[in-house]
Amino acid sequence: MKKFLLVLFVAFSLSEVLAAVAKTGDEDQLKSLVDSFAIAIVKKDKAWIVSNLSETCKMYEPSGNTLDRAGIVYTFTEGIYDISKSAALNKAFKVDGVAAGGSADFDVEGVGNINGNRVDIAGSYRFNLKFTKSDKGWMISEIIINER
Repeated sequence: MKKFLLVLFVAFSLSEVLAAVAKTGDEDQLKSLVDSFAIAIVKKDKAWIVSNLSETCKMYEPSGNTLDRAGIVYTFTEGIYDISKSAALNKAFKVDGVAAGGSADFDVEGVGNINGNRVDIAGSYRFNLKFTKSDKGWMISEIIINER
């Protein structure tokens, strides 16, 4: 009986350790994804943005506008937002299997072309994010942007 209990204890402990390691690996991947997004919007890297947003990704802007994936790509690569500098800070994530949520403070410098006017958009924005894990890895599935 003691051996059986010991085996159960060891098996349970190993599964907890493996789950913690997997979660840490996922969180590292999500941090890298968000940091890469910050770089991609400065570089206007359309290929990176397309390949790292889910097909059904939505973005909710502070103005109340909702953009689909094509709109997000256009906004960040075709000059609606002309971002010259971007950094993702204070990143936090919660992983739940193949879904995750998180947030990051984006400090940006740049201008936006809004209603035909060039507007300074420099400042700090809170990005609340959702992610889905696919066979390609983690992808951004939702972005909610709030001014800080």
